[in-house]
Amino acid sequence: MKKSSAFLFVLVNFLFICMPPSLNAGTDTLKTSERPWKGSAILGNGNICAVYSDDERITAISKLKGIQHFYYKNYTADYIATTSFSLIDEVPVGSFLQRKDNKTIGMENFFTTITRTAVKSGSLASVRCFVHPKDAVILSLEVKGAKLSVAQKFEMLLRKTIITDRKTSLVSLRKQGNTALASWSNGTVIAVAPKFSKHILETSDSTISIYGKVKNKELLEVIITAADNIQDALGKIKSLKEETDLSKSASDYWTKWLEKGKMPEFKATTDENRKYLEYYKRNLYAVKSANLNGMIPADITGQFVTNNMPQLYPRDAMMAARVFLLTGHYEEAAGVIKFWTDPSIPQKSKGEFFARYDAYAKAVDAGSGARYDEPEWDANGYMIKLLDDYHNLTNQWLAEKDFIYEMADFLLGHIDKSGLLYEGGIVEWTGYLPSTNMTSSSALLTASRIAGALGDKDREEAYKKASDLISTSLVKTFDKKREILADVRYFGRKAEGNVSITSPSKDTLYLWDTSLNFGALWGFPDNEMLKKTNEFMQKNNVKANGGVQYFEAPDKGLAGYGGDLFFFTTPASAQYQMLYGDKKLAKIHIDWMINNSNIYGLMPERIYLDQSDCSPASPLSWCNAEFAASVLLYSAR
Repeated sequence: MKKSSAFLFVLVNFLFICMPPSLNAGTDTLKTSERPWKGSAILGNGNICAVYSDDERITAISKLKGIQHFYYKNYTADYIATTSFSLIDEVPVGSFLQRKDNKTIGMENFFTTITRTAVKSGSLASVRCFVHPKDAVILSLEVKGAKLSVAQKFEMLLRKTIITDRKTSLVSLRKQGNTALASWSNGTVIAVAPKFSKHILETSDSTISIYGKVKNKELLEVIITAADNIQDALGKIKSLKEETDLSKSASDYWTKWLEKGKMPEFKATTDENRKYLEYYKRNLYAVKSANLNGMIPADITGQFVTNNMPQLYPRDAMMAARVFLLTGHYEEAAGVIKFWTDPSIPQKSKGEFFARYDAYAKAVDAGSGARYDEPEWDANGYMIKLLDDYHNLTNQWLAEKDFIYEMADFLLGHIDKSGLLYEGGIVEWTGYLPSTNMTSSSALLTASRIAGALGDKDREEAYKKASDLISTSLVKTFDKKREILADVRYFGRKAEGNVSITSPSKDTLYLWDTSLNFGALWGFPDNEMLKKTNEFMQKNNVKANGGVQYFEAPDKGLAGYGGDLFFFTTPASAQYQMLYGDKKLAKIHIDWMINNSNIYGLMPERIYLDQSDCSPASPLSWCNAEFAASVLLYSAR
């Protein structure tokens, strides 16, 4: 029988498998909304990280499929542009069905993506992608229901030139046996091979192709690994080929990784609790995947970049480290802490982090999002608390006492005559922010205790006095008209270049900011002002059945951003309610996050207030982390 013309197996938009239909619809019915929201999956093992999406809302813009970003060891170079499978049909079955109800996309389990498409012949084609602990991405195509062997093809396009603040070039792409070896000018080698020798590999320019016929329920399985040299790359390929079942060995590894930490434990086994557990696993694994040797970018999908590399916010990484400690994954927390305590990390001044760094850990004004030099002193508080928490859990210090003192001394030296810190903090817009001042007060109290234990009585007393001063001065941020803790600013806008206007003014503005709950989550004691503020938030800032807005601003542009529904302020509210408030309100927040997660069950940065779309950063690492913390805390209470 003659071959019919090849047709492309398009990887597009579908419903989540394992997701109840009610979640796909969400809580709103605006015609402009489309749920699950667009987005990607983050797959990794701590040494490699892949961003994967078959969502046509993503691929239509990027013109890329499958693996659209691939990093090895760090985020300085992105090696893979796209991967895709196609079926070469030898049986004249007609055209490919395009109806959406014949396609599904999502997660087969918490670490494996799956794209399923029904073919007119009655066959079901499934593409899977997961990361193996041995530094490899495994991609496969399986066809079920085929009466005859089916010809399949895999293609991968490598990035020939990677432009950041420097140029990394693809030096060579060649075959060695049935393995493709790609070498870049920075020394990285990527090896690609079919799992089984009967499948044929070819290379051309920067493209790798693998062909092969498979019977019903057989796999065309592709191994992609990275290494520092060709010998190591070939060794990894050989080791992976020798494994009987790559999926099972990966499943065993990742299940054990989860079980080493804390898992949500519910009193009853219900469909809803199973759903919470599944989303917990997906999101915590995504944060683990984003952690490359201590580096956790705010976003890996391409919205927030510096010098064309995923940018590193100390704040976002430290927030994720807190969640690693909460969930019992101390090794991952240690990696983040060690990265940011490394003496090679540039500081604005002694004891002061920059707001943002590139993937080489350099602070430069070449990025999207917040200015790299916006004063964000809340990071000092986070670091002091993380070092102390890690020590309390493991009896190990990850930094010398002088580093802790430098962090605390900086805060001590920058409390102004109001008794507060005046900086940009989480909101990246300078003012007297309750969140930063609460976190810093808690951290200075912690530093006082550390200094006392180390015999430094002068610092013990000075830090305690500073902590008390901030705590008692916090009332100056209390808006008596609305009875809420609020950001106190001199100006309701920023200047050109996203610069905060910091000169004093006779007029002050009291503007609500829901990120203040992080002050409570980082150790500041609950009080009547916090309770009243959260009551105000629940009445005024909770929208769309459970999402929490960010901040208030007179400036139209800032207000448009701050008025959206965010996936870090929402879980912060959920966690506050579970610690000090109403567990029923916490559940509403958790359900909103699940109902508004992306197509892979991960958390975007935000949903636009008009419900028209989610932001391009889908998911955002910090948001995944805070969601996991919320579910764990919810299960315990």
